[in-house]
Amino acid sequence: MAEMSTVKRSYLAMLLSIVPGMGQLYLRKPLKGLILFLGVSSAGAVIYISSLPVNDWRDLVRFDGLETWWKSRQAGIESRENAGKSEPTAVKAKEYHERDYHLYTFDDNFLFRIDAQFQRHLDRKSISEKLLRIFKDNNILLSKEAIVSIKKPNTRWIISDGNRTYAVRKVDGQLNIFAVKNLMYRPSWKLKISGFIQGIAFWIYAVFDSWKGRRGFNRRALKKKLKKTERDSVEESE
Repeated sequence: MAEMSTVKRSYLAMLLSIVPGMGQLYLRKPLKGLILFLGVSSAGAVIYISSLPVNDWRDLVRFDGLETWWKSRQAGIESRENAGKSEPTAVKAKEYHERDYHLYTFDDNFLFRIDAQFQRHLDRKSISEKLLRIFKDNNILLSKEAIVSIKKPNTRWIISDGNRTYAVRKVDGQLNIFAVKNLMYRPSWKLKISGFIQGIAFWIYAVFDSWKGRRGFNRRALKKKLKKTERDSVEESE
């Protein structure tokens, strides 16, 4: 009967392990359950961060870099095979733009200072010809396509020109120009694969460990058993 109840507990714990750690919690192994739960949760966090930006569930299973690497490899193989032919290979790797995810923008270093009269242009989100010349005099070529955005009214503006960004801050009645550094995060398909491997490994171990059904140490039950043994020994001695 004891063996049958153990089997029942094992299968119940295995079913509970659909949520990693619940089976271990049922088997009185909370520390192991917590470790397994954190292992799967951290793997899920790695997968999510490596999939940014996430618009739907398909983004979580997308491996842009892996697909590009494979296509580039196939193109290289076909190029070598057609090296002796007069017609060049038509296979090309799919163009892939790495996705940078913006985390934070901060002012990096002070560049120069301009008069507050340019504020009216910045408030209208425009750059005057005179301001362009001032930038040029400070060895910064600012294009006419540069975009001005207001970060904080009457205090802070951002000038974006392609991959270059400048901050304008009003201090003591003048406008200070700063070079801006963007803190970026580039999702990695390799990191995403490692997250999938970690999550699957932790989950399989949680299910298998629960299926074995080995219960953890129960101190309360042991104390009761010792007390009962002491009482029985006292009664026998009497």
